[in-house]
Amino acid sequence: MNFKIEYLNEPKLQFGSYFEHQDTKTGLSEFGPFGKNIPGLHPSEIKLGFIGTRETIAGVKEWIEQCGSEIESENSKVVRQRIKEVDDRPKLFGDGVFENEYTDEPLVRLYKILNRDFIGFSKSSEFDSCFQMNDRWDRIIRPDEISKTLEIEEKQKRIWELVRLFNDQIRSLAETSPAPDIIILALTPEMVDEAYTVQVTGSFYLNFRRAIKAKSMKWGVPIQLVQRSTILGKKPKGRRLPLQEKATRAWNFCTALYYKAEGIPWSPLSVERDACFIGIDFYIASERGDKVTMRTSVAQAFDYLGQGLILRGDPFEWNAEQQGKSPHLTKVGAFRLVEATLREYIRVRGTPPKRVVIHKPSRFWGSDHGEYNERDGFIEGIQSVFPGCEYDLVALSRSRVRLFREGQYPPARGTYFSIEDDAHFLYTMGFVPYLETYPGSYVPEPWQIVERFGSSAPKELFRDVLELTKMNVNNCSFADGTPITLSFSGKIGEIMKHVTDEDVVQASYRFYM
Repeated sequence: MNFKIEYLNEPKLQFGSYFEHQDTKTGLSEFGPFGKNIPGLHPSEIKLGFIGTRETIAGVKEWIEQCGSEIESENSKVVRQRIKEVDDRPKLFGDGVFENEYTDEPLVRLYKILNRDFIGFSKSSEFDSCFQMNDRWDRIIRPDEISKTLEIEEKQKRIWELVRLFNDQIRSLAETSPAPDIIILALTPEMVDEAYTVQVTGSFYLNFRRAIKAKSMKWGVPIQLVQRSTILGKKPKGRRLPLQEKATRAWNFCTALYYKAEGIPWSPLSVERDACFIGIDFYIASERGDKVTMRTSVAQAFDYLGQGLILRGDPFEWNAEQQGKSPHLTKVGAFRLVEATLREYIRVRGTPPKRVVIHKPSRFWGSDHGEYNERDGFIEGIQSVFPGCEYDLVALSRSRVRLFREGQYPPARGTYFSIEDDAHFLYTMGFVPYLETYPGSYVPEPWQIVERFGSSAPKELFRDVLELTKMNVNNCSFADGTPITLSFSGKIGEIMKHVTDEDVVQASYRFYM
């Protein structure tokens, strides 16, 4: 068996003053966000609007004021301290004499590489930006209005009434001049417990967060939902995952708001400037009986700055029992989707891409599937916008193939291996040399290139994937396990389920975060 293994170097990111580093928190701490390098990409002041009760708004404002100052990381580990040798005793066989192997006093060792201290989001920190709060951008919802809403017996109606309640206030703030850059919804614990999610059909769950994002897009101001757990650091009821410590929550919260205000936190160093990366996935728009469902495709397009565009394809029927579990586009549908995506890309950037990379979690059907020849549809759609444009169509999926290494850690992130030059794999999660640990909590799975069409070699396609795992600006982690082209497609599809024909669909990625 021909087996090859290679390590792909960790991609670097650019920050303020074009400082290069592989870690997001380190780069922001030392030189601030990349947006400071280019006029128009750095909001020096971010106006925040608030909707909630007086209590919840006051709580969020207090949290934001805390984020304006440094927050020390609580990332520590208690270890037992080995006792020092007793020098005034004779040495036996050249070794020191120990009374005991360990002392009774524990040693608290701080691990600040994995989770750095938060530097504070202010003008005086390297962020060189601050949040602006003003009572004119506050909209108070009375407790009796909330109680009346939560007393609605049918949960589906209860959630939609809560959506209406907040949506009216979002409109009021958006139509205020000057309008805030971001509107924060400060939720009460009762809202989260009693009016957040309900199952409507077999695969559709009405969700308050998704519904309010869908309905509020028409007002043109991105929103941010904040729960008490974010502010107080208390785990909400029913949550299984451990709650992030305070400094990490501040990093994630402020980085996301900076991006929503049209700032650029960081930029990948080696991503091609004229490349457009597109992720394509599907969601169930509506159900029609047990077998036939209405599916719609979603395209996410990202440039080298991580600025994303979201476009929705045409709806189509798909019979999973007859046609297979993974839906596929018709040739016409694929053509229309990629053409619309690239034309929107050109409208925003002003120039067409020289290379288009499409990531998809399923295979690209060809001419042998009749009208579902999506492969030629994608290629022809690309060529119709920019003839001669380079392209790569890449189907990616998680693999059950595993590598094992000696020691307590899994294979390093960036481990690329191939079997018989036909099967190609990459670990995007694993041991990170810079962090000196594995930051995950489960056994990592490598990605596999299931199939590819285009001129790039598998190793180069995986270099793209590794870069794209560092472009999630919704948090400030070292990297994600999934490239940005695929990581948010499911979440965006869930928001799209709540969009009706009367709603406005925003193309900017910041409305879906």
